[in-house]
Amino acid sequence: MGHMVPPSCLSSASPGGGDPLARLKRNSIAADRSDSSNASAIDRAFSGLLVVTQLAADHAQNWKAQHGLILSTSAVAVAEDYFRTLLTEVANVCPLCMDLVRPLDTQIEYVISGSVSDALRASLDRTSFSSAGAVKEWTKKITGLDIKGRSSLTVELASFELVCHVRHCAIHAGGYVAAHNAKVLDLPIGSWISFDTPGAIHDIVAIVAATIRAFNQLLFEHILSRWIDEDILTGQWADDREMFSVLWKTFCSRSDIESARLQGQPLRLNAYHVHQSMQRMLRARHASLG
Repeated sequence: MGHMVPPSCLSSASPGGGDPLARLKRNSIAADRSDSSNASAIDRAFSGLLVVTQLAADHAQNWKAQHGLILSTSAVAVAEDYFRTLLTEVANVCPLCMDLVRPLDTQIEYVISGSVSDALRASLDRTSFSSAGAVKEWTKKITGLDIKGRSSLTVELASFELVCHVRHCAIHAGGYVAAHNAKVLDLPIGSWISFDTPGAIHDIVAIVAATIRAFNQLLFEHILSRWIDEDILTGQWADDREMFSVLWKTFCSRSDIESARLQGQPLRLNAYHVHQSMQRMLRARHASLG
């Protein structure tokens, strides 16, 4: 009978040599979010989903069920990061959202960081966004937007909820379908989720991307409407430029703009043109006030 290898031997034999924990810490520290640090939350999310689809394509020839399980969880992780990032950035940009954030239970994080924004992000990091319910709950807490009714977002969130249950099976049980997940996914209890081809990952990525895109659009429209209602915007570009430009940058998807251009649909999507397109809304608001 062979002898058992002590843990210390396994550690020292790790690829690259040296202490793997020290190497992990050293290689994980970065000053920003790589070369996409100036991109909007939605563009960073699209970039992450592109990586997931590329990995699926790269492993098509030697595809295994484990590839699908890992990549499905990665797609949901991209969405979770998007929701946390955007909600934190919106609170930092919108004074109306900041008023809603201050009473939230972030006191300990604020004492540590000295920043309401950092405290909010720390609080959101303790929350799983791998469910439609969590997305709706925190969106309302931070922005006041109540996601309900038959909007395009509620439809997309229903599909996202199914993806989240697939992710739960993948990450917690290697694909095993327990009772709760079976009911939601309409699968037999005790069955196993198996991604036979990379195409299943492309379907998951498509659902996640559609959910993110619908959320991004609806939240932008909500913030914009609130700013008009509360007279935060004057309608004069010279007055609104600085604040509106930051808001637009927070939500703008350069990926979608470039995609539209490649399809022969040039869009006048920069901060100034979007601001000018609001003039009718602003005039209607002013008229309602007499």
